[in-house]
Amino acid sequence: MLLSNLKTGEEGSIISVKGRGAFRRRIMEMGFVKGEYIKVIKNAPLKDPIEYNLMGYHVSLRRSESELIEVGTSTSSHVNRLYDKRGLQAVSEKRQAALKGKTINVAFVGNPNAGKTSLFNFASHSNEHTGNYSGVTIDSKTARLVQDGYLLNITDLPGSYSITSFSPEELYVRDFIIEKMPDIVVNVVDVSNLERNLFLTTQLIDMDIKVVMALNMYDELERREDKLDYSLLGKLMGIPIVPTVGTKGRGIKELISKVIDVYNDKDPTQRHIHINYGDEVEQSIKKLQSLIKLPENYSLTDRISSRFLAIKLLEHDYSIERFITNISNYRQLIDLTERERKRIGLLFGEDATSVITSEKYGFISGALRETFLKNSENPRETSQIIDNFLTNRVLGFPLFIIFMWIMFTVTFELGNYPKQWLEAGIGLFGSWLSGTLAD
Repeated sequence: MLLSNLKTGEEGSIISVKGRGAFRRRIMEMGFVKGEYIKVIKNAPLKDPIEYNLMGYHVSLRRSESELIEVGTSTSSHVNRLYDKRGLQAVSEKRQAALKGKTINVAFVGNPNAGKTSLFNFASHSNEHTGNYSGVTIDSKTARLVQDGYLLNITDLPGSYSITSFSPEELYVRDFIIEKMPDIVVNVVDVSNLERNLFLTTQLIDMDIKVVMALNMYDELERREDKLDYSLLGKLMGIPIVPTVGTKGRGIKELISKVIDVYNDKDPTQRHIHINYGDEVEQSIKKLQSLIKLPENYSLTDRISSRFLAIKLLEHDYSIERFITNISNYRQLIDLTERERKRIGLLFGEDATSVITSEKYGFISGALRETFLKNSENPRETSQIIDNFLTNRVLGFPLFIIFMWIMFTVTFELGNYPKQWLEAGIGLFGSWLSGTLAD
């Protein structure tokens, strides 16, 4: 249950702290760590703030902050024994509370056809349907996995090319991340189409959440003898990367171990970076952030990155505009957003969405230039060789006319023979039938 659900006088043990950024760091520095006991001293008349007893001192939290802390409760008799004796019983129960905190909520996110569901099936030992037609995974699937003493609740989200609200799947994925706040997002990337798949990764970077990348279908890259320094790519993106082959279960255990390390902040690769969108766009982002990060909006920014919100506003994301309608300075923020969109449009000759998208692909291209090397000795595929002839600007049209002539010749000249055979066969069958059947 949530800390905000405890009534005056009730106690509980902290299981996990959600939220992000400065809020998460501040709240943990105050002593809100797994296994600690906390008691509600009093609720303000208007239910905000709430005063608690933690580690022998009193601390007040806004209700919106206490909604980001998960606790386990005990019976009143147990709590009295715990605080009266502070002996072996207390140590035992505190250890149990800490063990409850060893539950990690994980969401699998990736492009359609990236092998996400196959990876999910191997990771969770389940057998989910892996079709790719529209709507097949619009309802997320959840399974459980135990490894290294941790319980992982794994959710397979619908395949999505981005987390902009262009489709129900995209909106579903983004809403899940914002509302459920999974501890770790596993970004499943198809290694055979890195540039396209990493676009979704850049959006997850903007969200400032903990991400582990599963570099899936890695056997295809090895078969082509291409070279990818995925360790360096991970450092450039601030995301730990694990090669996997979802259809064979290869790399699954290593992936889960990496998830556990990132959850415990033990992986040196994991860090938050900012993708630079150019001086003019960055200037607009900072202006919008200054309005979003006002103290009265902390209930919003404790959950969602102000930078992500600013970028989505510039991109004219209607669902984000509706999402922030309840903040006190909504009208002022929307007016500023419209001015900044117009300013960017005049400067670049295209809308902010196009500018930001171009910069994202520029970031991806730069990262791959430093880390990816295609095998130049690989023989070209037969289809590529044929395409070079058929789509040649000089030979293309003559070849097209020749193939059309062949098609019509085969259809009307050669096709004339089977037509005659059919006519003769039908005539013979008709003659036999007319002699056999009565009038």
